[in-house]
Amino acid sequence: MAPVILATACFPLSGALPVVPGPRGEQTAEQAEIEHQPVCIGSSVRSAGKLSDVLYYRAMATGDGGVSVGYFAFYSEERPWGNNWLTWSVLPALVIDMVYSRAFWILPGLQRAIYGAGDVEGVSIVYARGADGALSVDHALVDDGSHRLRQLSRAEVLALDPLRPTFYSDVWSHQLGGRAVGSRRGLVDDHCYADDAIRPLPDSVALAFGIDRDRAPPAHVELVVGRRIDGTSPLRAVVARGARTRLRD
Repeated sequence: MAPVILATACFPLSGALPVVPGPRGEQTAEQAEIEHQPVCIGSSVRSAGKLSDVLYYRAMATGDGGVSVGYFAFYSEERPWGNNWLTWSVLPALVIDMVYSRAFWILPGLQRAIYGAGDVEGVSIVYARGADGALSVDHALVDDGSHRLRQLSRAEVLALDPLRPTFYSDVWSHQLGGRAVGSRRGLVDDHCYADDAIRPLPDSVALAFGIDRDRAPPAHVELVVGRRIDGTSPLRAVVARGARTRLRD
C-alpha cells in the first residue's frame, strides 16, 4: 500500500493551466480600474494542484454605478491528497483519485469528463462606488466546501487584510469559501493578484476549459443585469441552468 500512496500522492500527474497570456489589447479605463483592485487567493490546508499566476475575470457595470466582477482561479488539478481526513484514511483518497481524478491514475477521470481540464474555482465581488468615485468592496459570493453558494459581507471579505480582499480554501477540492482562519498566518498558501496579473477571461480559455458548463458558479456575473465591461465577445455557449438558478438565489 505504501508504494501506491507514494506514487499517487507525492508525484503529481500532468495537470492543466491556461497558457500565460502575452501582451493584451487596448485596456479601457473601466478595465484598468478593476485590474488595479488587489485580490488574494489562498488555502488553509495543503492540497494538490498548482494555482495559476493569472487571475481571470468577467465584469458587469450595474445601473446603480457599482461593478460586479467574477474572478476565475485556475488550478492544475483536483486530487484528494493533502491535509484532510481522506488522506489520513488512505483508502477513500485512493478510491477518489482512481475514479474521480484519474481513471486508474493514467487516463482522465470523471472530473475531466464532467467539467473539463484542470480545476476552476470562482468568486465574485460586488464593488460599490463611493462619493469620490472609487470602487470599494460591498460583498462577495463564494462556494463553500459543500458547493453551496454563500454571500460574504464586506467585513468577512476583508477579515484577513483590510486592503486586499482575501478568499481561501479549507478543503482539498479548492472551493474558496473558507471562513475559519483568523489571520494570514493561518494560510499555508497565499497568492495576491493585481494589475497585469488580473486579466479579462478570453473566449479561447473559457472554451478550452469549459467555463460555461457550470464551472466556478459564483464567478458568472454575466448573469447579472448590466453592461459587460471585460471586453470579451458575447458568449457562444449557453450558461448552465444550475449556475443561473444559484446566482439568482
